[in-house]
Amino acid sequence: MSSFLSPYEDARHALRPGEHEAFYFAFTAPEGAVFGLLRTLFGHDSVLEILVLHAEGTVWLHHSAAMPGPERADLDASGPRLQLRCLHPWEAWNCSFSGPVRSPTGQEAPLLLQMEFRATTSPGRYTFGPYTQAQQDGRLRGRIQVGDLDLTGEWLCYRDHSWGVRPMGVALGWTVAWVPERLYAVRVETPQGPAGFGCFFTADGVAHSLHRPEITAVPGGWRVEEREAGLEPWTFARIAEPLVGYLGPAGHEAFRTIPQPGDLLRDELGPARFISPTGEPFTGFLEQARRLE
Repeated sequence: MSSFLSPYEDARHALRPGEHEAFYFAFTAPEGAVFGLLRTLFGHDSVLEILVLHAEGTVWLHHSAAMPGPERADLDASGPRLQLRCLHPWEAWNCSFSGPVRSPTGQEAPLLLQMEFRATTSPGRYTFGPYTQAQQDGRLRGRIQVGDLDLTGEWLCYRDHSWGVRPMGVALGWTVAWVPERLYAVRVETPQGPAGFGCFFTADGVAHSLHRPEITAVPGGWRVEEREAGLEPWTFARIAEPLVGYLGPAGHEAFRTIPQPGDLLRDELGPARFISPTGEPFTGFLEQARRLE
């Protein structure tokens, strides 16, 4: 892990054919009643935007694939409706959406989302083959209005800004375990064996790299550790039904209830309760993807 990223690296990159660039914000309320994902994914000649929101028992979805619109500023990672604009590189972003969303059962409602991301940690740089990932913790503050629900507050959040050639065909699955300002552990299963990366923070706030965290199932949940790197075991379990997405080749993904031809992986993500090695409880986020048979 390297924490140095230049300000210009938080801007849009010039993409060649076969390359993609992703911007996303995963967020959750501390108790897990409201959580979701905001994402734009750019290809050489395309843009995909995804918004998925779990709000007190109902899942709301927006998905749009389009050709790029008029040329935007480098610090603007917006799609047609989902607006993601950098205010200060690696410090602050504005996230907004206004438009209709639908539930998996076909119910439709207007959604107005206006939030600002503020970083609480420096970004970490990770590489996976030809793909570069920057990950950063923070908070989303603002307002969510959907249907009769009107929420104003602060959400735990981590953001991902990645670019290069997405190795979708390489992974058999992965697990991402995140606890704000405490832990970011990624384990990827490949035909050649497991790989991984991430970091954890000691009590004095110092970040330490992870290289191949071990994630194993235990009664009622999972455990993550990498004793060689100094990470003692954390345990964790989901506290809400996860959002379910299906991932195909790079640029082809959607949140829906059933797979379709061309899907490669099933991806589940949502809030989880983590217990630290010293017994302290924290709310975080858990993502688990598995290759479809």
